[in-house]
Amino acid sequence: MSVQRLLFDDLPETEPARKPRRARAAAGATASTMAAQVAVDVVREAAPLPRSAVMAATVATLPLAPPAPPPPPPAFDPAALSNPELRALVQALPDQRLAHLLIEAARELKRRAAPDRGDADGEDGDVPTEPNPALLRAARQAVGELSGDDF
Repeated sequence: MSVQRLLFDDLPETEPARKPRRARAAAGATASTMAAQVAVDVVREAAPLPRSAVMAATVATLPLAPPAPPPPPPAFDPAALSNPELRALVQALPDQRLAHLLIEAARELKRRAAPDRGDADGEDGDVPTEPNPALLRAARQAVGELSGDDF
């Protein structure tokens, strides 16, 4: 078994320094001589606080309740997107997703532009009898964009 050397093994040994003997004060010494022996030049740091004061300061600065979590981000609402945001969203779609979006948009456009009388969707029977002119114009424009014709 090997013995690990200690860090200070190589240092030369010295004799411990002896304190000089003090002459004992006479029993009848006055208070002024005693004060002169223990006088302090200058105190340059604050006195340490008692433990109870430190605990009270720590408890006083701690919050009583944990902070509230940040509010959740608002739910994604595609109807709230602006036209440039919608355009950027469509441009970012890969071809498969764009094809699916186009088909679904055409179906929804057809359903909203010229609703069927038998498709009330559980509503109170308030089915508009006239096609929506804004959606019809958008459908014509989409057909024109796909065919290359200008309307």
